[in-house]
Amino acid sequence: MAADTPTPSSVLHERLLARLRLRHLKLIDALAAHSHLRRAAEAIHISQPAATQMLQEVEGLLDTPLFERHARGMRITEAGRLLALHARMVIDAMQVASDGLSALAAQETRALRIGAIEAAIASVLQPALNLLHAKHPKLRLFIEEGNIERLTIGLRAGAFDAVLLRQPARVPDAHRFVPLRSDEVVLIAGIGHPAVQRKRLRLRDLADSRWVLPPAHFAVRQVMEAAWAAERIVPRPHAIQVLTPQLVRALLSQPDVVVPVPRTVLDQLDRSAVAELPLRMNAPIAPLGILYRTDNEVGPLQLLVDFLVAQAKKKP
Repeated sequence: MAADTPTPSSVLHERLLARLRLRHLKLIDALAAHSHLRRAAEAIHISQPAATQMLQEVEGLLDTPLFERHARGMRITEAGRLLALHARMVIDAMQVASDGLSALAAQETRALRIGAIEAAIASVLQPALNLLHAKHPKLRLFIEEGNIERLTIGLRAGAFDAVLLRQPARVPDAHRFVPLRSDEVVLIAGIGHPAVQRKRLRLRDLADSRWVLPPAHFAVRQVMEAAWAAERIVPRPHAIQVLTPQLVRALLSQPDVVVPVPRTVLDQLDRSAVAELPLRMNAPIAPLGILYRTDNEVGPLQLLVDFLVAQAKKKP
């Protein structure tokens, strides 16, 4: 095969299944964390020459460099970053399996490992945790925050029993998504914004405001792009663009800033300093819910799903 011809995915898959070892993945994970071969080798208790040989073995399997050497250590490539993400998922999955086996041996109920995006933690889990513990004191949870890519990869790899996120465009085969919280786009501003005092508001009335916007692939941004196009408006972007609610709150102290957000994000903010503007976007977005494998729909996980569904029905 010519050197510039990409190796087909099926060939790579068979190579990895036949020749990749967990020790290889431990090294890639350590290199991603330390960016230095000697420190990575020390972290997983092998010699530096052994680490060098193992890295060469993996790069040979994949026909691509995973790290580039430089004066102060090693710089990860895009291929290395992708493999490191999956290596971490496999390592996490082995930890989940170990915890489960240990719990079985001790005749204990194993802990469920739950991944969640920030909005789901604030809008679904946080309001329910105390009641969940009171009602099911023997149910054990390990909850980890992450982005959607990490959570979905982790679910497929077995690192998570279930993940809480927005409804995906396509639910993977042998998985189930249960919606728990509907959502919509709302516009927010600091209480000092002049539009807060108005009873009626048009999008055009916010033409002089500075907008803090999510990236183009976010549903909220797509809703706003469509609304601006319909009104033939070109928004003024703020010089600082952030997604973290705590940082959004800081920018809203400026009197001309407007931020479109999911209502579930508004729920996380201090309403004494932030106001929802009186402009209905009429723009529902994908609901928050729980995604899990159907072959895991038993015991503790089913208990958790049933509880969260019951709590969701109580919300107005």
